[in-house]
Amino acid sequence: MSPLRRRRERLADDALVVVRGGVLSEADLARDALRTFRRFGEYGVSVLAAPTPGDLDQLERTVLRRFETVTVMMAGTIRSAGLELVPTFRSPHYTVLLPELQADAERLARCDNELQRNPHFRPDEVQT
Repeated sequence: MSPLRRRRERLADDALVVVRGGVLSEADLARDALRTFRRFGEYGVSVLAAPTPGDLDQLERTVLRRFETVTVMMAGTIRSAGLELVPTFRSPHYTVLLPELQADAERLARCDNELQRNPHFRPDEVQT
């Protein structure tokens, strides 16, 4: 088991974070956090930072293009819920730590968020 690789930076509270490609689900968050725990020894979910509209557009046209919708929220919203947003691996990757798995997954799922249509959705790339 290797630890999460952390970078030294801080995302502004008003920066958007793509929490999910698709609809936000507490069960999916908990499942992803468990998978992270098995690999890195910490409960957390991977998210992508999109500090500018151009960054969000770039994510939607590349790594998120197989999703018809994306769930976004503000970094400050995550922090206001008492959750830690940690810069991990390569930018724009972050991890929302969920040390109290079920309770924290519930808190993240209840955070104010917006489900947005991905204008670059490519249905031919959806995994079945």
